[in-house]
Amino acid sequence: MDLIQFQAVGKDYDNQTALRDITLSVGKGEMIFITGPSGSGKTTLLKLVYLAEKPDRGAILIGDVEMETLREAQIPLLRRTIGVVFQDFRLLDNKNVFENIAIALRIRGISEKEVKTKVFDTLKMVNLRHKADAYPRALSGGEQQRVVISRAIVADPTVLLADEPTGNLDPGTAEGVMRIFKEINARGTTVLIATHNRELYRNTGRRVFTLDSGSLVGEVRG
Repeated sequence: MDLIQFQAVGKDYDNQTALRDITLSVGKGEMIFITGPSGSGKTTLLKLVYLAEKPDRGAILIGDVEMETLREAQIPLLRRTIGVVFQDFRLLDNKNVFENIAIALRIRGISEKEVKTKVFDTLKMVNLRHKADAYPRALSGGEQQRVVISRAIVADPTVLLADEPTGNLDPGTAEGVMRIFKEINARGTTVLIATHNRELYRNTGRRVFTLDSGSLVGEVRG
């Protein structure tokens, strides 16, 4: 069953084409990789899934909902089903690790008891339970990345998007981050990872979509 569908999708910025006639589908529970050089359209594609941007042409469906038909008031509700691991972390420096993650639950009106349980369960999953009271500036890059992943998955999203999630990490830390993504995927979350790092998808058996200058130029198994 397809969870995400792009049908002849195009996106322009200032008269420059960022994505050109993209048609692809991602199955429910699948983990896929999107690769290509810088400027090929990887980040734009993820932004379209997250509704941070709207397509100029074509149609995007998540489940049986066509994005074009969504009212503005419905967008925040859809976004709650999508976890995002940003390239630049976007952690709040004035809040500790626990508070950074808890925000994703509190905006949903979840009880403090459940917030505490979910945050600590998620931190345990990424091996950061002992850093709950630490502030982002006291963490290494790899630890900050794991906090970002915790924040993205704490509300049990249907879809997880990751934009160059290992771009600033050493190979050993990157490997640990990928293990977390595989575990999240094994629990049923659909995962889309944008990366230029071939080592992340080599010998994984996962589908890899290659973008170049905004066009989808290939699909292979990693």
